[in-house]
Amino acid sequence: MPADPVPEDLTADPRITLLGPQRNPRIGQVVADLGLAGRRFATITTGWRDREADDALLAEQLGHRCVNLGLWQLMQEVWEADPELAEADRRRRLVHTEMQELYLIGLEQAVEALRRIRQHTPRDPRVVELAVEDVLSIMREMDVRHLERVGDLNHEFYARWEPHHRDAVVTARFHVGRLVADTEAVVVTGGHVGVLLGALHLFNLGPALAAPSDVEPSTPFDRSGGPDFGPAPRLLRPIIAWGAGAMAVTERVLLFYDDPVAAPGVSELLMNGLALTRGVVALPSPRERLLMRDQDRMRMLAARTAPWTALLLEERAQVTLTADGRLPAGARVLGPDGLPHDLEGAA
Repeated sequence: MPADPVPEDLTADPRITLLGPQRNPRIGQVVADLGLAGRRFATITTGWRDREADDALLAEQLGHRCVNLGLWQLMQEVWEADPELAEADRRRRLVHTEMQELYLIGLEQAVEALRRIRQHTPRDPRVVELAVEDVLSIMREMDVRHLERVGDLNHEFYARWEPHHRDAVVTARFHVGRLVADTEAVVVTGGHVGVLLGALHLFNLGPALAAPSDVEPSTPFDRSGGPDFGPAPRLLRPIIAWGAGAMAVTERVLLFYDDPVAAPGVSELLMNGLALTRGVVALPSPRERLLMRDQDRMRMLAARTAPWTALLLEERAQVTLTADGRLPAGARVLGPDGLPHDLEGAA
């Protein structure tokens, strides 16, 4: 996929650039394409967990003008210094895991219902389509409720334990803030998206990456009238992200892997992301992780993500979002018909 047109001055008008997988790294070329060569980067490799510091190739691609924020290691140090907070966070994660498991049971039953409905020999195809839409509507409602409950769980944790008032977290946040302040752009790599988001929130990276929009939101999202997501936060630095990093900067994180041996046979929402984008669900490596030839399955996935647009981050993908965090024309997306399409206009 060709690179999208880039603003004349990406640093004056910071954008998010989402990439396909980097097994054969080309981040150096991307940086050059974006006019960011010679800039100093903050790198976030937290999703790699205990391999976080194995970033020699990434540093080489960035011309060694970078600093790894080391959030995974920093998080281990915080847990060691504050065992009470560590235990509270462990319990929070256990509850989240149970929520995820039970939500998934419901989704699997819905998928089974869809399978049986589609196997039905129709006497009137319109009746079958209505039944399919009923099940999809139930799944969308389950998705919304699950995200709300996970959000409540996380808010309760931060309200009760107030990490921002605990010495170990305060010290770590100050350290991270000073590192970021000395950089001009940010790279967020792949790995474990849950670990990545946990660290980003614990160390309060959201405000270091973006400030609230100067524009007041217009009206809340209205399903009947189409999406109105309101303005995106104002980026403080250009961001380049792929894999779990691309998922983490969007509004909602969707886990997907159509291999019933290795993973559940249904996609599941994990939690809200940092919401630095508007109307985007990131699907890294879709041809490896999805049964793209199963159009019914892909149509169901597109219906689940709507009105957010599912962005297909394939091998050569390089998508620079608009200044307000939306997808540009030409981005490769999953259409409502379950087929890949190039977006005709900005999402």
